[in-house]
Amino acid sequence: MPLNKQYIIGVDGGGTKTRAVIGTKCGEVLAVVEGAGANIKSTPPTEVQQQIMKLLTELLQKVGITRKEVSTIFLCMAGGDRQVDFVRWHHWMDLFFSSESCKVHVTNDAVAALTSGTFAHEGLVIIAGTGSIVYCVQKNNHVSRVGGWGYLFGDEGSGYYIGQEALRAIAQHYDAFGRDGDALTEAILKKLGLKDPTEMITVIYEHAQARALIASIVQTVLQLAEQGHETAKDIIERATTYLAQLLLTMFQKEPQVKSFPIVTCGGLFESSYFANCFQRKLQQATIDNRLIQPEVPPVIGAFIKGLISEGVHITESLQQIVKESWMSKNKM
Repeated sequence: MPLNKQYIIGVDGGGTKTRAVIGTKCGEVLAVVEGAGANIKSTPPTEVQQQIMKLLTELLQKVGITRKEVSTIFLCMAGGDRQVDFVRWHHWMDLFFSSESCKVHVTNDAVAALTSGTFAHEGLVIIAGTGSIVYCVQKNNHVSRVGGWGYLFGDEGSGYYIGQEALRAIAQHYDAFGRDGDALTEAILKKLGLKDPTEMITVIYEHAQARALIASIVQTVLQLAEQGHETAKDIIERATTYLAQLLLTMFQKEPQVKSFPIVTCGGLFESSYFANCFQRKLQQATIDNRLIQPEVPPVIGAFIKGLISEGVHITESLQQIVKESWMSKNKM
């Protein structure tokens, strides 16, 4: 067996952060690195390119190997399946690895989330993180998506949506009542390090990563909802209603996937309050599919896709190796 080309890299690049792992064809995860988001539609492409080159260089240095020893890189990037971005990512990877030394695969970041739950090529996933989308891959490689239109005219039910709704509620409350000690206003001003709602305009509109900043407000909204704050509860109710509607639209579009288990992925589903609210919405919509909460993050889904692309059979024992080696590296 040759010593070179025995390593696989998986990359998960979302709107808030990018993670990359490298591992062996036996499923052992060797190292992980993390950096800023890699959404070309919200971050200048030159910055994204510099970021990914830096991450990959750091990743290879961690395990002490050269670029020529990498067999495959599987990139699951925000918008990676759009033709213009698909071509751009391939060009960047060819510059880094050279097309002769490494096989490059590029797809949407939803694929990483899906595979992190199924450890397989096909399945159905709903993502509620900075953005939102329902994404489905069937055995014939037919791909369907609902949502995922981005924060300017989509991403309903996402972290960005919740943060935006909270800011809108604060602005409307201020217009009507001024500063009267509303808990939502006070909590979010504290989160942003502000003293008055009028300061939000400068801080948010002039922020280099305004989308990520707005999405970060979601944890404060969830905490208030758990405490019974009515406005916060209403925002979460609306968000989960939107997400359930995305699923219903997918089932109308692709009736054959109505029985698929649903992988739930994204930071919002890590909140038990949000997850419980979402499950209630599914019940109300008579959606009784089994829900899969992944044991590993999407970046491991990207790594699994790399293994599959190499023809590696994803057995239960290999899955266990992946999970255990990931947990080991994640604790370091």
